[in-house]
Amino acid sequence: MRRWFIPLAFCMLSSVWLHAACSATGSSKSQYGPDAGQGGDGGGVDFGDGGLCSGLHCSADLHSLVDCKGNVVMTCPGDQGCSGETCVTACTSASDNKSTFGCDYYVVGPDILQDGAGACFAAFVVNTWTTPVSVSVDYEGMPLDASKFAYIPSGSGPSITYKPLPNGEIPPGEVAILFLNRFGLNPLGLVTDCPAGITPAITTKDTAPHGTTRGSAFHIATSAPVVAYDIYPYGGGQSAFTSATLLLPTSAWDTNYIAVDAFGPGFIGGPFVSIVAQKDGTSVTVKPSSDIVGSASVPGTPKGVPATYMLNRGEVLQFTQPAPLAGSVIQSNQPVGVWGGKTNLGIDACCDDSAHQQIPPVRALGSEYAAVRYRNRYDGIEEEPPWRIIGAVNGTALTYDPAPPAGAPLSVNLGQVIDFHATGQFVVRSQDAEHPFYMSAHMTGAALYDPEQQMPPTGSADGRGDAEFVNIVPPAEYLDKYVFFTDPTYSETNLVLVRVKGPEGFADVTLDCLGIVEGWQPLGAAGKYQYARVDLVRHNFQPQGNCNNGRHEISSKQPFGLTVWGWGSAETGVLGKGFYTQYVSYAYPAGAGVAPINTVEVPTVPK
Repeated sequence: MRRWFIPLAFCMLSSVWLHAACSATGSSKSQYGPDAGQGGDGGGVDFGDGGLCSGLHCSADLHSLVDCKGNVVMTCPGDQGCSGETCVTACTSASDNKSTFGCDYYVVGPDILQDGAGACFAAFVVNTWTTPVSVSVDYEGMPLDASKFAYIPSGSGPSITYKPLPNGEIPPGEVAILFLNRFGLNPLGLVTDCPAGITPAITTKDTAPHGTTRGSAFHIATSAPVVAYDIYPYGGGQSAFTSATLLLPTSAWDTNYIAVDAFGPGFIGGPFVSIVAQKDGTSVTVKPSSDIVGSASVPGTPKGVPATYMLNRGEVLQFTQPAPLAGSVIQSNQPVGVWGGKTNLGIDACCDDSAHQQIPPVRALGSEYAAVRYRNRYDGIEEEPPWRIIGAVNGTALTYDPAPPAGAPLSVNLGQVIDFHATGQFVVRSQDAEHPFYMSAHMTGAALYDPEQQMPPTGSADGRGDAEFVNIVPPAEYLDKYVFFTDPTYSETNLVLVRVKGPEGFADVTLDCLGIVEGWQPLGAAGKYQYARVDLVRHNFQPQGNCNNGRHEISSKQPFGLTVWGWGSAETGVLGKGFYTQYVSYAYPAGAGVAPINTVEVPTVPK
């Protein structure tokens, strides 16, 4: 977020402008993107409703073959995992199953305004396997000694401690934080340092690409499957620009994407799209939804005119500009990873934040989504944040359960970007799997719901949370177990759960610190989904029962979705007093399948 360091006049101007563009009353919607007539090729088969089981399948932890009731049919040796109906090496198992479990990742520092650039950039690596996992990291072809910047955290808030990896490995069930980058000074107090005593992998430059340019990504490889996230910056509870994303292993990458960026058109900070190659000689073609304004290293191209760019292993191709490129079509001759975000994200009110998400490929986009937001930041004040839908195929008809929220679209075409406000909770679906679409959820700026209704430094504003966006995982990609990590520097952590009705009804969901999750509510009238919210910490890092920030496991016998939200407030302190966590938030899905759930191809050149 951009705190009180912003001139007050700008805060007021941006707040008024954003309210005019995106009223929080739910009666408005905004849209942009290509006109109808650019349709992608329909295709696809029915992969089942809402992720329901269709036969023997690998367990979520990949150790076993299970039936639709969760009964174990076969267990693999400790160094192997399930693939099909047999056992293979652990990393091969992760690759074959195409989920967010993997052994090979790339991490890109998110583009951000210069007054927040160079902060402590880190990746969380969660060992989901039953054996210790070794980690290797390289950057621009040079190996980096992970033992010097990888640590296991313990505690929360101001009492966090960090220990080196035992024997240079991540123990089973543990989380390692890889401190990757920190560069530059901190003249305005907006750039977060890494924890005292820790030297990140690279301190000689800011590794994040800025603007429309080319850059480099970190490469992380492990000896067994892990789940990985990145966060910018680590220690963001005391930061100014914060965001995080679930990372997709290279085994889940593909050659066809619809570009996504964060909410709203560019204003002070531009939307960005980043593309990363995993192999030399990768050819990437982009058919843009807006004119691409070129740079010295990236040629531009007019709206709708495809342009091709060559990339090598670990190279980043990035577009950052005021005109959004969301809805653009991306095709490549080798699998690539795609990220989207915004250098300065403001939603409806003060204050601004940063934003980035790694985006799933077209084949992993759903035709049905269950939309449930975070809990209200203030008890008794109902929130109505924005939601975003981006079309992948022309003629996509949308239906809702219950009735459509005010301003919600009833149809969407290829590349069309539609934003609307709704309190949630609802289900939205298209006519079939041949008409997938992308969907994201958002948190508004803190001032919109702050009872003080004052912007700093003029009053005692609470600064609870701030602008953020996050991918919504389609139920067809839900898993039945997640191992996840919540940032211990955020004083409020809220889990959003959605479960799917199975052959024998709704299955219990068990969280390690809580036991069986209670308080489920119906989602829609069809009886297909239920949702619940669980707090791990609240207020001034107050644990909720036995729950606290850190590493957690949650599981069920049926698929369910989990999104992690974190934010801070003045309850922990204010600037210069206490542990400052105002005006920050982050969110990420705890995990997901990335298996093909449609066979749609969206070409850059009509076939």
